[in-house]
Parts: sequence; structure tokens; C-alpha cells
Amino acid sequence: MSSTAAAHPTYPLDPCRLDLGQQIHAALTRLLPPGQAPSLTPEGIGQLLEEPPERAMGDYALPCFRFAKELKLKPLDIAAALAAGLNTAPQGWLESAKVVGAFLNLVTTKQLLATTVVPKVLSGAAFAPPPPAAGTARTRVMIEYSQPNTHKEFHVGHGRNVCLGNSLVRLYRYRGYEVVGANYFGDEGTHIATVLSYLLRHQLQAPAEGRSEWLGQLYVAAKGELANADAEAKQKIIDAISVVHRQIESKQGDVYKLWRETRQWSLDDFAKIYAWLDVHFDVLFYESEVAASAQEIVQEYVAKGVFILDQGAIGVDLKPYKLGFCILRKSDGNSLYATKDLALAKKKFEDFRIDRSIYVVADEQNHHFRQVFKVLELMGFAQAKQCHHLSYGMVVLPEGKMSSRDGTAVSFNDLRHLMLQRLGEILAKYAGEWSEAEIATVAHQLCDGAIKYGMVSTDPAKEIVFNLDDWLSFEGQSGPYLMYSYARTRSILRKAAEQGFLPDPAEAASLTAASEHELLRSLFDFNRVVAIACESCKPSVLASHLYDMCKSFNRFYVDVPVLKAEQATQRSARLALTAAFSQTLKQGLSLLGMQPPERM
Repeated sequence: MSSTAAAHPTYPLDPCRLDLGQQIHAALTRLLPPGQAPSLTPEGIGQLLEEPPERAMGDYALPCFRFAKELKLKPLDIAAALAAGLNTAPQGWLESAKVVGAFLNLVTTKQLLATTVVPKVLSGAAFAPPPPAAGTARTRVMIEYSQPNTHKEFHVGHGRNVCLGNSLVRLYRYRGYEVVGANYFGDEGTHIATVLSYLLRHQLQAPAEGRSEWLGQLYVAAKGELANADAEAKQKIIDAISVVHRQIESKQGDVYKLWRETRQWSLDDFAKIYAWLDVHFDVLFYESEVAASAQEIVQEYVAKGVFILDQGAIGVDLKPYKLGFCILRKSDGNSLYATKDLALAKKKFEDFRIDRSIYVVADEQNHHFRQVFKVLELMGFAQAKQCHHLSYGMVVLPEGKMSSRDGTAVSFNDLRHLMLQRLGEILAKYAGEWSEAEIATVAHQLCDGAIKYGMVSTDPAKEIVFNLDDWLSFEGQSGPYLMYSYARTRSILRKAAEQGFLPDPAEAASLTAASEHELLRSLFDFNRVVAIACESCKPSVLASHLYDMCKSFNRFYVDVPVLKAEQATQRSARLALTAAFSQTLKQGLSLLGMQPPERM
């Protein structure tokens, strides 16, 4: 679990876990001496309940070794005693209990599960934000993500950041938090001075089209020129870059005008990508806008003795914390990323009244954020402990790491065009049956969903090895597979309506088949999974659950007839379950930023 979940060690109990917790608590009390109560509350016991490794073993499993010390019994004996007590008069959500090693496995009442899940999902009540816990209030959270650098191309690696951050914003809002989605553009710094210095020294003219991509190519060329220069030539280039850097920060002159013009080329391209991805930000920050306040912070904390002079540079000695020396102003007077992050942190908390700030940034910046947060703490910034870095692994190619500097990064626009071309070939079979506009819309939805699911389905801490064929597959754990499952439900429900058959949640009690129960459990667990995904900042948890949910639906559809059910009540109930799955899947996909097509 990430540090962002530290304030939320447990997750809300659903009615089933709470009821089972209360019954187990009562059974444990009967095993203790008179007047003694179990160390765990009913809620605490409910939190302990796990899912067995196989559905056939039951719906929940209680690890009984947790109670061995206070009961002075072996876990196996505890499980046996609890099973005997609970099976004497099962009630509420409990149908039966059985011993499996040191675990007490519980089977829940199928009818109660069905009559709880289906009506709530179909009415929309299942998707209402949960009330805050007693005595607490929702916190205001800023989630900063995307953060592309201008004068560089938006590549596949940036895609993981924007998809991960976008999903987190949606998850937090669904859970009832007040969220400020923020983007922080790197529109200043050495890399930009490098590009503009190269452009000026070589007197290059920009092309009429593809200017943002052209700037990225200049960056690769400039880094190559610097790497191949001899010592004397290299120093001249470095000096020229430093001059351009200072001219940009001065905000005047021809270089500043050139910076503004070229910067806008990148910002315009980014805006098109965000619009295509249906990603929206509440606030936009720019590195250039915090440069002046960053320099003021340096001056203020030098005077206070927090920042020190070291070999011409100014910074903070973090060696006592095993974080080295954090440079905040270089010897040439230019500030650094860390300096501006100090100013940005203050601006976030002071101007936007947030309680927490989450930075979605690749793991390459782990050391950077450790330094920044420690410096904020040493500055006496009270909210330093409320700043959290959500570190994620890079997107790599099968042959290795991508790099803008080396020119090995895959452009996001190139990826999108390649995927759309491939999907266009797949959807060509609908030409004549569907309009060109619908084919284009579905291709967009599938492409967008393939990218987003591919980017968020892996645990953030792990690398993603990009594989185009896997991401576009309509089988296995992929965005198109999940969206196809949704479209399949819409087709079933349309056919039912054409035949005059309608879902009826009032018949849900008849959903007692094993495959029906398995699917109902997946739907019932949806909100708990969302809570875990939100508080752990891992949309991958939800992505995996949706995949398992789709597999459960497909097993259900193969196992029992729906439209051809023997009895009308069964048909109505199974259509209601199909509709409930459809709505839950659509809600889940939306939390990942995906909009599935209604037919495929």
C-alpha cells in the first residue's frame, strides 16, 4: 500500500461483512470466560475476512490463528468450535460455516445476496458516494499528473502518467472526495534552453506542420551534438545554453519571444491529446510561473540559515538524512526543478486550500521528491507530511527503455494513429451496416480504451513492457475484451426487448445457480474494490476486478440459458442480472477513464 493510504488503514464494511463479523463476534464471546469480550470488534473481525483461493471453498475465510493467543486454543480447534456454534442457528447473511485447516470458511445466503445486489445496481443506489465515517470529513485532495515538458514530444511513457492520474481523479471523486485535478507543465529549464540554443546557433526555420514533433527532434539532435563535441566545443555549447536559460527566465528580449512562440506549439499539441483522451484538468500550473517565487524562497531561507552556500551553489545539506546535497540555485544563478517544486507546494496549499497533495510522477524522480519533501519539512512547511509521491514504473519497449534524449521514445500520436489504423481494418466488416461516423467513433473508443487499460492494469510500481498486439486483443486481459463484454450485454438486452422480455429485479431471489452466485459476488464486491483501488492509489486493483467480473459473466452466460430460460421468472431474473453486470462494468470502465461502445 502506498503512503497515500496511511490515513485509511481499513475500508468500509458492506452489510454482509458487518453481519458476519457480528455473528462471529458473538460466537467467539461464547468461547471466552464469562464477562470477557474478544479483542476485536465485530467491525474488526469483518475486516479480517478474506476470499478463499477457490470459490468452491466458500465466499469468505476467517484466519483463526488470529485468536489463538486470547482463546489459548489451536487455530484448528477454534475453527471447529466456531463452525459448530454458527451452524447451530445460521441467520442473516450466513448460510453455513465449515473448517478448512486453520480457517473458518463461510458460505453466504444466495437469495439475500441476489435481492440486495440486483435492485440496488439497477436503481443506481449502488453507485452513490458513501457517507464519511462518523466524526470525519472528506479531505480536499489535489492530484497532479501528466506534467509533460514543452519542446519535447508527448510519448507513450507520458501516456501512463496521464491515464493513471485521470483514473485516480475519477476514483477519488467517486468515493466522495473533493478533488482538484492539476497539470504542471515543464516549460522552463535546461532542456528547453538546449533546444532553443541549438535552433538559434544553427539558424533553423520551423516547418509549417508538425512543429511540436520538430522541437522534439531538435532536442535529440542537440543532445547528440553535445555528446560528440570535444571539450572546448562542449564548454562553448554549455555556456550558450546557460545564456539562453537566463534570457528565458528574465522574461524579456527576442529569446523570450521565441520561447513563448515555440512553447505554444507544444501546449497546443498537448491540448489536442487531452481532448482526444477526454482528460480534463481543474488547474494548470507552469514551471515558468513559479520561477520568481522559487528564487524568493532561496533568498528567504538563505537569510534564515536553512539553505547554505556550497562551491558557488545554494542548497540544503541532506546528508544526515542520506539524501545527499539538494542544490536549489546553481552557481550561474539559475534555479532547478527542486526549487520550483518548493514554490509549487506552497502555492497548492495556500491558494487552493487542499489537505493532501498527490504527485503522479515516474520512479526516476523518487530521489528528487524525497529531497523536496525533506527540504519542505526543514523549512517548517506544516503540510510537508501531506505531500505524497505516487511513483510508477516506466513504459519500456521489448528491446529496452525509451528515451527522448536518444530518440528511442515512441510518439503518442504515432501510437494512436497505428492503433486506429489496425482497428479500422478490424471494423471494416461493418461498412454498409454502420455509418462511417459510428465506425470512427467505435474505433476511437476501442483505441482509447486499449491504451488506458494497458496503462492502468499493471501495478503502478511495476514496469510496463509495451506490446501493441496484446493491448488490441479482443481476448485476455485487455481493454477491447472488457468493452466487448459490455457490448455483448447490450446486444442481449436489445434482443430481449425486441421479443418483449424485460429485466425484473423483483425475481432476483431465483438466482441461485453457482455461476449466478459467482457473478453476484463480483458485483457485490465492486465498491469495496473501488475503495481499495482509491486509497492505495492503484487503479490496477479495479482493472483486475473488472477482468475477473467479465470472466464470471461469460461463465454465467454459457452455464445457464438467458433468453431461452425454461421459466419466465428465470428469464426475467437473468436479464436483470445481465443488466446489473452491464451497468456495473460501465461504471467501472468509467472510473478507468473508458467509454465502451454500445455495439460491436
